[in-house]
Amino acid sequence: MINISVIDDEPIFVEILVNEIYKYCSLLNIHANIDKFYNAYDIMENFKKYHLIFLDINMPFVDGLAIAKIINDSKKESEIPFFVFITSHDELVFDALKFFPYSFIRKTDITSTTCISELLIRVSNLIEKNGKTITIRTNRQDVVLRVSDIIYIEKYKNYSYIKTKLERYPVKSSLLSYEKLLSDYGFIRCHDGYIVSINNIYKISDKFILLTNNENIPMSRNKSKAVKEAFVKRSIFYNGQ
Repeated sequence: MINISVIDDEPIFVEILVNEIYKYCSLLNIHANIDKFYNAYDIMENFKKYHLIFLDINMPFVDGLAIAKIINDSKKESEIPFFVFITSHDELVFDALKFFPYSFIRKTDITSTTCISELLIRVSNLIEKNGKTITIRTNRQDVVLRVSDIIYIEKYKNYSYIKTKLERYPVKSSLLSYEKLLSDYGFIRCHDGYIVSINNIYKISDKFILLTNNENIPMSRNKSKAVKEAFVKRSIFYNGQ
């Protein structure tokens, strides 16, 4: 699933673009959810939930370049979204380069070329390359995380805390729900209060696990056999590559 937003102050153009995106998603067998915005400020609360943002450069009140700068300054390095700037003014393309857009589309080309199809393929391949993503609800925001960035998840009182390479996110979902969700992606329960990514285990002792970020987390005696077996299996797999 690719989460997409389209931001443009022209409702007719928004409908045309959304229809084109859905058309190519259907042809490419890509599942997408598309949200529409007519004011760039409206996306600021939840921009982290999107993989891809189609953003008009030239809008009243606040333009796409200003919003791109705010989002780039707010997000962590490993976080998405990717930008696609849409414009009728070629001279604005050079101004947008500093904000690291993923691509450009001219408004006049929306229905006349395969640029959207090519773009969706590129983004889909990039998401697949970066691995599975999950959407979490944290601090009243939806945030898309790459599973490969998650080191461990800790249960504390009424919250689970997702620890990534750059951040710690509080969520209200149960540890059991994440154990079920992530079990096929190299995560294992090592303690009643912890789920850990096997790929981020550096060393295992009798009661603790040393992680690749130099943190130690506890390991229960009744979980140690399964964790050690999974760790050894992972090590054999990588050594055999």
